[in-house]
Amino acid sequence: MHFLSVPFLCFLPVAGLLSCFLPFKQRWKLLLIVSLLFIGLWNPGAMLVLLLSSLFTFYTGLLIEQNRKFRAGVYLLSVTIQVLSLFLLKYVESGSTGLHFLFHEAGFRLDLILYAAGFSFYTLQHIGYITEIYYLRSEPEKNPLDFLLFSSFFAKFSSGPLEQAPQLIAQFRKPSTDLTLIYEGIQRVVLGIFKKMVLADRLSPAVAHVFEAGQGQGSAITVAGACLFTVQLYFDFSAYSDMAIGSAKIFGIRLTENFDRPFLSTSVSEFWRRWHISLISWFSNYIYYPLVFRLRRYKGASVLAGILVTFLLSGLWHGLGFTFFIWSLLHICFLCFESLTKNIRLNASRRFPTFIYKPFSTLITFLLICFSNLFFRAPDITVAKQLFLQLQGPLFLSKGFMEGFLSILAGGGYQEVLFNFYLTLMFTGGFLIFEKHLSKPLLPGRGLFLRTFFLVTLIFVCGIFKQAEYFIYQQF
Repeated sequence: MHFLSVPFLCFLPVAGLLSCFLPFKQRWKLLLIVSLLFIGLWNPGAMLVLLLSSLFTFYTGLLIEQNRKFRAGVYLLSVTIQVLSLFLLKYVESGSTGLHFLFHEAGFRLDLILYAAGFSFYTLQHIGYITEIYYLRSEPEKNPLDFLLFSSFFAKFSSGPLEQAPQLIAQFRKPSTDLTLIYEGIQRVVLGIFKKMVLADRLSPAVAHVFEAGQGQGSAITVAGACLFTVQLYFDFSAYSDMAIGSAKIFGIRLTENFDRPFLSTSVSEFWRRWHISLISWFSNYIYYPLVFRLRRYKGASVLAGILVTFLLSGLWHGLGFTFFIWSLLHICFLCFESLTKNIRLNASRRFPTFIYKPFSTLITFLLICFSNLFFRAPDITVAKQLFLQLQGPLFLSKGFMEGFLSILAGGGYQEVLFNFYLTLMFTGGFLIFEKHLSKPLLPGRGLFLRTFFLVTLIFVCGIFKQAEYFIYQQF
């Protein structure tokens, strides 16, 4: 099941209603059944991989605690196995290797088993779990069913948010009794559906047209396509996070927030503190800070080394393509430049008025992110190179440029296509302006009813239904 599949949208309220009639201490059993059904109906092969990975991590955690003599060896072996498993997933799925040929010619679709299983996300959680145990920051879980629920919890299973086992398992054992969480959860689910179907999916045709057409579009079209993809990616992934967080709240569980209006960032480093917060926290806690601490005697160089390693690994985690490598290198350059010019930028912020410096910094940050996403979205390095070369041309070519620009970007000059594109831009711009207010949960009352009715109406009238089940970040 996917979050926007009809079975899930019918199953969620039924399961939520059932949980209301169960004692709080017994709700974890319902959550485990719901989660396993969610995975099993989606991909039965994913269930086997999940069980094997969860049991391996569970007993590894116990072994690390009990065997003091060989705990370092057990820890390193466990991390190595999980990292190699993750690399195998990316390696087989990349499609151009001998392993890929071997598996597919034998009729064994290992990539489908792993790819659809949320393997990338819960593997990171498992590595974090045993790392916390190894460094004595937490104790291993003693109940295998509780740990299995932590690994399989349907709301975060496919694409996060990434969670810490002790905090989440404690909530499973004692979920919140606050009824307002249910209202907040329903609002987040509806908001997520709206973001996905009315905003992200309406932007998809224009983005696909730019990145699939490749050569001969001009610099303005390329810039616009990169910007629209960045906005599409935000709405698509934040929609998933909203539905994940909202679904969990219906059962009295609070998950980590994953986004904090990242387009208001005045620097790339601030952007990464606001974007995919749980994943960046994982890389910071287990890669960046330990590396900087070990290299602390080198002072500023340790920070640069931490940035380099963290983003190279982040690029590898997203995929093995050369486009992801360039994407990670660009962010390494951005962040290293920020680190080296910290004092200069601080002095500049004091010299210029806030109303000038802040919007200018926000615009530059957004354009840098969009430029990097040109490589993130490009299907291969050939298309990425074509799009990059197109950026070198003039932005405005003729007197009638604007009309032709919008026509090409919308995928044609037909009146219906242009109308839909204008409507999409209006929805997108309006939501970004009023995002803070639209995302704020309301208590039961007239305001909640009117806003929910308005969003649901827009979903049915203006939503794109044909590709609603596909979320961009599920490919990672």
